[in-house]
Amino acid sequence: MRSAEERLVRMHERAAAIKKREDKSRLRILGSLSAGLMICLIVVTEQLQSMHHAIYTGQAAGTSLLDESAGGYVLAAVIAFFAGVVITAMVYRYRNKEK
Repeated sequence: MRSAEERLVRMHERAAAIKKREDKSRLRILGSLSAGLMICLIVVTEQLQSMHHAIYTGQAAGTSLLDESAGGYVLAAVIAFFAGVVITAMVYRYRNKEK
């Protein structure tokens, strides 16, 4: 039979293993969401290029956002910003937990 100290150590090891498994699961989900968002951004970019308001990489790119049909740019920017914030927060939390 094990002593109370051995059982306590075993319990802490098991809790740490469960927590690590949960963190890996969350990172997989986050990776899948990131890939999905990337695909959405690619699709939005392709749709914008097929419209009359195509993506322009010249000097007037900033002023083209003043046009009425620039809603896709705003949507893509909001999605990209939100994804960046979420990914940064999750990576920061994950690294702090490892320390």
